[in-house]
Order: sequence, then C-alpha cells, then structure tokens
Amino acid sequence: MSERELPVGVEEETLYDGSEDGVITEPFNPKDVDIISQPMTISNLADRLEYGDIILDPDFQRRPDLWDAGKQSRLIESLIIRIPLPTFYFDSTDDDKLIVVDGLQRLNAIRRFIVQDQDDPDCLRLEKLEYLKEYEGLSFGELPTSIRRRIKEQLVTAYVIRPGTPDKVRTSIFTRINTGGLTLEPAEIKNSVYRGQAANLLKELAHSREFVQATRGKIDSSRMLDCEFVNRFIAFYLLGTQLYEGNLEDFLNNALIRLQQQSPDEIDRCRRDFLRSMRYAKEIFGDKAFRKINADGRYGQINKPLFDAVSVNLAKLSAADCEALLAGKERLEKKYASLLKNEKFVDIITRGTATMNNVRSRHKKIDKIFQEVLSDDSLSADRKF
Repeated sequence: MSERELPVGVEEETLYDGSEDGVITEPFNPKDVDIISQPMTISNLADRLEYGDIILDPDFQRRPDLWDAGKQSRLIESLIIRIPLPTFYFDSTDDDKLIVVDGLQRLNAIRRFIVQDQDDPDCLRLEKLEYLKEYEGLSFGELPTSIRRRIKEQLVTAYVIRPGTPDKVRTSIFTRINTGGLTLEPAEIKNSVYRGQAANLLKELAHSREFVQATRGKIDSSRMLDCEFVNRFIAFYLLGTQLYEGNLEDFLNNALIRLQQQSPDEIDRCRRDFLRSMRYAKEIFGDKAFRKINADGRYGQINKPLFDAVSVNLAKLSAADCEALLAGKERLEKKYASLLKNEKFVDIITRGTATMNNVRSRHKKIDKIFQEVLSDDSLSADRKF
C-alpha cells in the first residue's frame, strides 16, 4: 500500500520504516496450500459462464472491460490458430462456483464472443485481427462450423484453489498470482476471500451517508479504498491495539475472520458504533476530520492513521460522552490542533505507521485528549450516565 499511488484526497502512507521487528511473521503451513490442476476446454469455460458458474463480479475483481474489442478479438484469433492461452486461476466455493483470481479479461472476451446472444449490442464481433482478416466483422455464430469447433475444443490450463483452504492462505495466493492489466488492490482481494457478512458490512458502511459525509466524499470507491478504511476501523474496534503485533495486513485479515463469526447482534453493534463515530467526527471536526496540518499551516489530505485512531476512539465512547465532546468542541479543537502540530505525533502518523509503537501511541494520544475534555467539570455536570 505504501508504494501505490493513492487517489487525490488520501495521503500516501509509509507503513514500515525498516526498523520494526514485528513485520515479518511466521509463514503459513505449506500443507494448507490446496490447489489442483483441472483440465478444461474453451467449451467448458463457455458453459460455466453461460450458467453463472464462473463469477465475473466487478465488485471485487478488476473491471472486466479493460480490454477493447480489438484486444479481445486477437485473443479469439489466438484460439483459432491454436496459440495456447496463459493459465487461468480460480477460487472454488462451497457450491462449486468458480471465482476468478487471474484471467478475468480473457474470460470476458470468451463470454462476449461465444456466450453473449448474437443480437445483443454487447456481443463481440471480430475486429483488428492480425492474420485472419477474412473473419473481420463476424460473430461466433457466423464463423464456419469447423472454426467454431476448433475454438471450443481448445485446451486451457486451469488451477483451482479448493474449498477449505484457510482464508489467509487464499489471500496470499490471490496477491501472488493475479497478474492482470490492473492488479487487485488489497481491499478487492479481501472482498473476494471474505465473501459474506464481513465483506457485506464493509461495503455497507463504506457506502453509508455518514462515512461519505465525514470524509467529504474524498475517498475513491472505484478500487474499494473506502472499504480499506472501514476494514481498519473494524480491526482496531474489534481486536483493539493490544492484539496488534506489527503486521497491519495480517491484523486486517484477522479482523475479517472475526467479523465472519460475529452474531447478528454484534454486527449491529459494529454498525451502530461506526455510524455514530462518523456522525460525531463530522459534527466535531467538520472539514478538518482525519486530516493533518501541513507545513504551511493548512489542513491536508485524509490521513489513514488519523482516521483509525479518531474513529475508533469515538466509537468506544457512549452517546452521552460524544455529546459532551461536541459541547466541548472548541476546547477539543484546540487540543487536536496542538497535537497535530506536535512533531513527534506528526512523525508517528506519517512514517512507520504500521509499527506497534506508532499504532498504540496514536490511539493512546487521541484517547488522552478526548478524556481531558470529558474530565472538564462543566461538561461532566451535564453528562448523563
């Protein structure tokens, strides 16, 4: 994440500074890697695509339409002249459906050419072919029978991650082998691996009015960066900073594993506390929420470490305490601004933000200024317990 170019509105984060001890964790047991080779033909793939047994879900995958018609057509041309396609990777679900790990663009080309109804405007007609110019403009059904048969009989190599493979192992596999034109972001991988109530809650909260308003609509949702923010909240909210051991990615995965196991009541509690946190973040901090103060004295982009520290500490407070902070807004703003001008604090939310000391320190310092405001006698008298 630290090396990726983030969308405008979110500050680039340096997770590790090279001095931490907790980043390298014990690798998983190689015996947990359960991948099988499954022989397939283009006909097999087309049938599975037609009946919805291969999930081409752009909600968690790269966009399926990155290839234009010319590039898709040249893939079909490769099949006709018997050039082998690159390997496909799938994740097998408990109901025998296949989730695409690598090969989405190729599968979308096959779907558009072979499966899509010929009268559908989305149906692929061959164009910009390199060799077989005589087939330009034709759909699959308009090709000679022998050519259609040759396409459908073409063998492909497919590897399938079998059900029961631990989620962390599957996440690592997704990360290592997806090689498409637009590499999957961590949040997109998690949304695939942790399908169900964990992924659903992240998306629900990321799309909530409260979150969008608190972050001023500045967090790009096209690559699920908004879900990554919610994942960070959920992780520190559910697990706490004391369980954090220095590997942020591992910690985020642990939180989603825990979230998958939560009862409906616990899920509802997460939802309520997150939304309340977002409402008060907006009411108390306004446009300054989750933003650092730059060297020129102006507030900059949204800072992820500030987001998790402020949002989680707000969520841990009662509604009465949140109201008290709102009542003491002016005093809190002064303390907050002073903290954001403290060089040491700025450093821990800027460099090595995923190290144990920096994670625990930022949460502790945000909690400290909240508690200082709440301990004000004039505010305490008005609070209801």
